[in-house]
Amino acid sequence: MGTGKSDAVRFDELQKMLRLALELRELPPGSLLQKRHAIDGLRSLVGAQVGVWAYVDGMSAGTGFLRTVVDIGWCGDAERRAFRSYVDREQWVSIDPSMPPLARAATPPMSTFTRDQLLGDRAWYGSEHVQGLRRAARVDSFIYTYATTRNAAVALSLHRAWGERQFSERERRLVDLFHRECVFLHEPQADLAPAILRGLSPRQREVLRGLSRGRSEKEVAAELRLSPHTVHDHVKALYRHFGVHSRSELLARCLGGG
Repeated sequence: MGTGKSDAVRFDELQKMLRLALELRELPPGSLLQKRHAIDGLRSLVGAQVGVWAYVDGMSAGTGFLRTVVDIGWCGDAERRAFRSYVDREQWVSIDPSMPPLARAATPPMSTFTRDQLLGDRAWYGSEHVQGLRRAARVDSFIYTYATTRNAAVALSLHRAWGERQFSERERRLVDLFHRECVFLHEPQADLAPAILRGLSPRQREVLRGLSRGRSEKEVAAELRLSPHTVHDHVKALYRHFGVHSRSELLARCLGGG
């Protein structure tokens, strides 16, 4: 990483970052509203187009599978569908080539990288993932900031539009400073609002609380000492109850600001 004067975070950028951190402290802890505001603020801070908040599974095994909570800034529906297709299906068979080096390079409790720090141009642009998904989604250069907490592994990622300049070391440092200043973003969410829980069975409430804390269905099953099949049945019942069709819709409906 460079250490030149041009890599130093500017005073005006630091002011904007601290202002964003103060704004986030005023929002409901752990809420979807707080997460969206964090991602939107970071997009503005470093000039990114797309921002994503995701929980990450499998990092200890040398890879990473995303469970997204927030993804905003796509230039159109087709671009977002390409991303959603990757998250929902394709990542299980065609992995993002930057994920294995991210898993190797990340050090607890927090790490922040640009794409070129993880993977060279030849490996990146020569991959099926980039030529298929990234071109279709019209995003390229990224900053990943990754944190391990007591509750989950979390990644916030910022992406520039295809063809735009790469993120700089100064911008990487700014995002890293922000994330270290805002570790409170990963504190457990307060209990769901009583109105959200009304009409649910005790088990459905427990499952919904687990999902709202970023747990996977398998993790919820282990915590509640239920079979994954039983938890999946509860999740389908929650979808019907709230009139949604996916986990992201469920979280948007139930978490603050959704």
